[in-house]
Amino acid sequence: MAEEELEAVLNGTGWDVGGGLWGGTEPQSPVRLGSSVCYVVLAVIFNAEGSILLVQESKPCCRGLWYLPAGRVDPNENLVGALLREVREESGLRCEPVSLLAVEERGHAWVRFVFMARPTGEWVQGVMGGNGVIGGLSLP
Repeated sequence: MAEEELEAVLNGTGWDVGGGLWGGTEPQSPVRLGSSVCYVVLAVIFNAEGSILLVQESKPCCRGLWYLPAGRVDPNENLVGALLREVREESGLRCEPVSLLAVEERGHAWVRFVFMARPTGEWVQGVMGGNGVIGGLSLP
């Protein structure tokens, strides 16, 4: 599924988030934004050569898998602050947001904000970040 979602973002189209515009079933308990719902940020970052930033996961449960930099928004943190922190922690790269590409809700547990961002520092492949390894994926 992740490959399909990445392809959809790169082609400028959307992906099926399931349940239609109005979602699926009603939540089992009241939804409280910021307390019972987790906010997640995700970054799509290209360099000048058209490569996209991916990080290789180092957590035992998914070690070796490649992902776009992403993570949870901390309490009292805004979305842009979370985006900058997550990209820096996972890749060692500094960036700036360019636009919000998508907002995705999956069930009643989390909301993901997908940003297009650009690097503001050097693009270095194979350098350890806080949680993973920087990698580049050349696109046709």
